[in-house]
Amino acid sequence: MKRIPLILFLLLVFLCFLIPPALARDTLWVTSEGSKLKSNNKASSRTIEIVPIGTEVSVLTSKRRWHKVRIPSGEEGWMYRGRLSEAPPQKEAEGETDDLFASLGGSKIEAQEADTGRSIRGLSSETEQYAKLRGTPITYERALDRVLAMGVTEKELDTFLKQGQIGEYAP
Repeated sequence: MKRIPLILFLLLVFLCFLIPPALARDTLWVTSEGSKLKSNNKASSRTIEIVPIGTEVSVLTSKRRWHKVRIPSGEEGWMYRGRLSEAPPQKEAEGETDDLFASLGGSKIEAQEADTGRSIRGLSSETEQYAKLRGTPITYERALDRVLAMGVTEKELDTFLKQGQIGEYAP
């Protein structure tokens, strides 16, 4: 008889630790220019809205490489995970600019014309440190610099990603 209250107490304590994390929503931030809130978890689905960099979103559920999110306006839809981050994007240390490419002297690509997702683009000391830690060859960095110096439109970039089945267009 004394076991039943003890078991119920332990069950209650156990549930107190399980329920809060289950109810808690993850918060992510948009880190890529031109991030699209989609009607479904496919790149080809209808775009509901373009969400600006720095927007905080609540993750409702996740499916493979996509998150169903709610944006501050209350609108819900799907966003590709590569355009979101667990931390808000930081402004450039010098000059506090909104132009993520400001530190790339001579680059003709504007933020609207490139995917500003997290990759080895030399956008910050953090990404440079990551490249060094991973042993990224200098030839890759130089090749990337040449690519960044080219003028690429958003449509050209989108076509390239679709044809190569890269990022949100991956099968």
